[in-house]
Amino acid sequence: MHAEDRPIHFSTELIHPPLQHKVPALQKFYYDLSKTGAAYDSTDFSAPAQYRFYTRRGPSTQSLALFLPDRVVLIEEWAEVTASEFCEKVREVAGRVMAQLAVPFFAAQTVTVRSTFSLTHFADARVFLIDHACGQAERIGPHFRRPVSVGGLRFVLPETPEHRGALHVVIESFRHNIREIFVEVKGIFGSQRLDSASIETGLQNIHEVRDFITGNIFPYLDQFDLPQEQPE
Repeated sequence: MHAEDRPIHFSTELIHPPLQHKVPALQKFYYDLSKTGAAYDSTDFSAPAQYRFYTRRGPSTQSLALFLPDRVVLIEEWAEVTASEFCEKVREVAGRVMAQLAVPFFAAQTVTVRSTFSLTHFADARVFLIDHACGQAERIGPHFRRPVSVGGLRFVLPETPEHRGALHVVIESFRHNIREIFVEVKGIFGSQRLDSASIETGLQNIHEVRDFITGNIFPYLDQFDLPQEQPE
């Protein structure tokens, strides 16, 4: 497998005690944020339960900040930023949310990272995952009797004394490119309290999820992406 993956999505939910955001306060927040590296191009205050700041770049790439009654959600879709750059945006927005929007702390956090890996020795990710890695060749078609467009694996890794947070892992063929493997890891960090003095823990959670893809999932998949013996 190609050692470098292609991150396509970063997001985090910062969950806080319920409150009702006020539009004037969000307007000032947006203006103050516009002077930083975490600025957004536009706002949408039309849905009272989900105010948002956003930037669109091209038909698919977008950055979003959603302000819900019990959480702030930051999203980079079809991301053009690195994990470190996303963390800097989270640091800026989260710190200002606590300072300016009457959010005392964040009681929990989720982190989702999606990425793709390119295969070296297989032209079809479905064949690689289902037939080769999982040993399901000729075992699915006779029963399902329909073609498989996307297939893969799902794991749930619970929190342990050595590892903070539960990880939900999806590994499947990428529907946008038959030669790529799609990976999604969602980390759920429930037993924590993030405030202005401990926001770095929230950034560490993002890096932990990102590092699990490169440090754990890559070597797991790479062990299967080997040259195939040609029949004599």
